[in-house]
Formats: sequence, C-alpha cells, structure tokens
Amino acid sequence: MIGVIVSEKEVEPVIEFFELFKTPWEFYTPGQNYNVLLSTKHCIPQTNQKLTILFSSDEDKTGLFEEISAGTKYKNITANYESLEAPIYGNLLTFKGKGQPILFKEREVAGLKINRSSSTIIILGYDLFKEVHHLLSVGQPKEKAHIPTLDIHISLLRNMIKEAGIPLVEIPPTPPGYEFMACLTHDIDFAGIREHTLDHTTLGFIYRASIWSLARYLMGKLSLRNLMENWSAVIRLPLVYLGVAKDFWLQFDAYADIEREFKSTFFFIPFKNRQGNHISPSRGRKRATQYDISNLSEIAKELRDKGFEIGVHGIDAWVNLGKARQERDRILEYFSGEESGVRIHWLLMNNDTFNLLEEAGFSYDSTIGYNEAIGYRAGTQQVFKPFGVKRLLELPLHIQDTALFFPKRMNLSNNKALELCERVIRNAKSYHGVVTTLWHDRSLGPERLWKEFYINLLDKIKEHRVFFAPAGEIVKWFRRRRTVKFKEVCLQPDRIKLILDHDGNNEYGDKTPSLVVRLHYPKRQHPGDQSAPSIGNDYTEVLLNRETFLEVPFTPFSSNRDFMH
Repeated sequence: MIGVIVSEKEVEPVIEFFELFKTPWEFYTPGQNYNVLLSTKHCIPQTNQKLTILFSSDEDKTGLFEEISAGTKYKNITANYESLEAPIYGNLLTFKGKGQPILFKEREVAGLKINRSSSTIIILGYDLFKEVHHLLSVGQPKEKAHIPTLDIHISLLRNMIKEAGIPLVEIPPTPPGYEFMACLTHDIDFAGIREHTLDHTTLGFIYRASIWSLARYLMGKLSLRNLMENWSAVIRLPLVYLGVAKDFWLQFDAYADIEREFKSTFFFIPFKNRQGNHISPSRGRKRATQYDISNLSEIAKELRDKGFEIGVHGIDAWVNLGKARQERDRILEYFSGEESGVRIHWLLMNNDTFNLLEEAGFSYDSTIGYNEAIGYRAGTQQVFKPFGVKRLLELPLHIQDTALFFPKRMNLSNNKALELCERVIRNAKSYHGVVTTLWHDRSLGPERLWKEFYINLLDKIKEHRVFFAPAGEIVKWFRRRRTVKFKEVCLQPDRIKLILDHDGNNEYGDKTPSLVVRLHYPKRQHPGDQSAPSIGNDYTEVLLNRETFLEVPFTPFSSNRDFMH
C-alpha cells in the first residue's frame, strides 16, 4: 500500500493519477504502516516504510535531508530518466550532494536515491501532481506531442518501487491477453461531393486533384497511378453530378470492408449549414457542412446493424449547453447506445467544454488530440476523467490522417508517416492503454487516396496482440476498471492477499472484457538476493471478474502470458 501526503489543492490530480496507475494506495493515515510513502510536503513521518519518495521543486524541502543541497531551478524543460525523455512543464530543481543520480537535466542531477540500512529515500525535483494537472487540463504543445509524458511518470514510479525490492500490485490498462487496445474512428465531414456544386469545396478538390497532384508527382511525392486516379476523378466529376457515376467521396462500404473484423466509430454531424459559434465568418463557411444525419441515416443504420458505433460530431456542443443537448438529441433520434459519445468538429474546446458535455448527457468525449501533429496531447494513452466532471470520460485521439499528410500540417511522406505511427504503436506496447486513430470519411478516395496507407497502418497494429473495439466499448472497459478499489492488501512471504470493492460484471455485462490483477516481482537489490527473480519485468497475473477476495502467489518463473484462476 502506498501512503500519499499532499496539499489539499493536489487531491484531485492525485485521485486521477491513481486511476491511471491502478495500484493500492490511500491518503496517509497517522499510525498506519506503509511499504511506500509518497509526499509532496515537508511532512515525512516515519512509518517503517521501505521506500520514501519526495516530489518537490521547493528548495526548502531539501533541508529534510542533510546529504542534499538545492542547486538551480528551471522551468519548462526536459529531464532524462535512463533512456527516457520526460518534459517538465512546471519547475525542476537540481541537487547537489550524496546519493545515486537517477534523474538528470543535461549534466545536472534532478533526482537522487539515498540508500540507508533498512530503507531507501528518493527525492525528485519536480511537482508530480502539478504536472499531472497540467497534462490533463492544459496538455502538451505539439512540439512534445511524440512523448507519452504522463505514462512515463507512471512508469518511473512503478520502477522505483520495484527497484526498492517491493512487490507491486496493479490492474494494467489493457484486457488480459492483449498488449494494448485500438479504437478506429471516423469524422464524417462530407456526404459525398455531389452535395457540393461549384463551391469552395469542389473548386478546391479540382485544383488539388489536377494541378497540385501534378506538382506532387513531379516532386516525387505522388505515384503515377495515384496521379492518374486523381485526374480520372476530375474527368468523371460531371457524371457524378448527373448521377451516372459513383460518388467517389462516399467510402462507407470501403471502411465497412476494411474494418469488418474490428468495428469502428463514425461521428456524424447533427445539423447542416451550421458554421458554429465563436467562429470567424471567413473560417465558418468552411466549417459548415452540406449534410446532416438525416441525409445519411440509412447508411448509418446499416453501419450500426453491422456492429459499428454511431457518435455525435459536435458543432457547438463545446461552447453552448443548449446546442450540446440539441446535437446529442438529434443523433439519438436515429441511434442510441449505452455510451453516448462526441467528438467536436475541428477539435474545438475551452475550459468549460467537459462540464457542458457532461451536463448535456454525453458519457464520453474524444476531442483531446492535435490537428497539426500526432501523439499525446494529454500525455497518455489511457482513457481519463477530466477535472471537474463526475462521469464523463475522455478517450484521447493519437493518430489523425490530415495531421500526417496535409501540406500546412506535417506534410509527411508515406514512409515517414508510417515511421511515426510505428513509434506510437511501440509506446502502446510498452505502456499499454489505447491507440485511437481518426481517418476521415473522404480520405480513402480522390484526391487524398490514403487507403493503402490506412491498410498498412492497421496491418502494423495487427502485428501485436491488440483488442479492437468501438469507442463506446473501450470507454466502458475503462469505466469498469475505475470501479475497482483496493480495500485491504496483506503481503505474506509467498503471496499477496487482496480485498477488493468493485462492480464486477453486474453493471458491465459478460461481453465487456475481463480485468486482470498483475503482481510485479521486485527487482533484486543485491547479486546474492534470491528472494526476487533476476528479470525485473517478470510478473504473475490473476483474472478478475466478480471476485472481491484474491490471493496472488509469488511464482517467479511462471510465464507472464499465463493467467492464474
């Protein structure tokens, strides 16, 4: 059990942090003994803890340890832990003194480990829970998009506990038997090119499919086959308007075929010709759509009947409660589900958005992401609860097609784009959680022609043990994980006994994947220590369904892919 000592203003980010790092913890109770004591305050009581961790950028708190003195204080810099980069958005304090350096700011030391006879003390020069609050509210700039910063903070804490020789129990953020989860989503911004006559959308398409495609071909950025396909689409355009040729922007059948094994989520616009509030007129005409759910209700119904999910592509839901309710109710006229989800058109949001969405009746949002980059705006691959709401959960967006390929965004080649996407996939394998992709409705057809890349991306994801599900099912699984509470933890020489409080399958049903309790073995502290396995990443897992009492035995040489019942 981890005992946590923090100031009152840190309570909310502490609670959310330990929903993501799902391990036994509680706010410090005087007289209670803890294996690990984590503090951000001057108060560090002696409870016979084996490990004490102090997170603080306050120079005065270094006086708690006579071996250490304060160095230089920095702000908004990057620290290094082993081979990992960890952006620090608040203050970072460096230290001088005795101890083993474990965190660095270039050549300066920002974290020290002090080994004493019966315990270990670690002092880290940043404010962990202020960082958590920043990541889950403000988020990361696009320059740091590639770093899963919050997941790294969790990994760092996990490693420190294991390296102190303490076994660690957690419920990892992925179902048993899988390395991570994947959620495929689509924002439906168009209902085919036939809905547009000679407006800015059609004229833009003609230019990009003809002149710009030729320029990209001459620069070596477009294949001859794709150039011919784009030119052919321009030539066929009059026939599309006459209804003789197929509308090449309607790609729903192609998505249904590509994703027939996986099932994805389609976010549909509720009202046509609405530019939205707080949008300048020059930009607003580009934001308004020429369709709404009534135009595509039959297509959406067919998708739903095949197992795909329908969500709301919100226009003003991010800024206006009345319109948020209208937009949700409009989609619910046609489709309803256990989880009512939304993603705001153009990824717009402000400080009040989450509260508005929750009050309007949405159960999840998937707007946190980048238009100009791929990666981790909130620093995590996990579904999380935004601050200030009671039930709404956020499914962060990680990979967006237009961010990768638009000339005014990343403007990447296919090879470079796939390389960056593979980095996201590797991070998902390392830290678990979910990879959320966004491929727009028209991105498979001319002039974008990103179908082949999308199939290649899915193939790269499928190389791993991945649980695919629509957004609502992913959120439902994380919601179930959040219900689990560790009431008691009893460590014995050969096992850990757990008393849990959770809803099991009573609310979430047998179709929701199970949870798993994972016991990490502590790393050996000394070469002669035979009480822990030599490989620090070994663990045992026990399936968790309806149980409220579990015994997790120490079996150091069992496979970490096997489950004990």
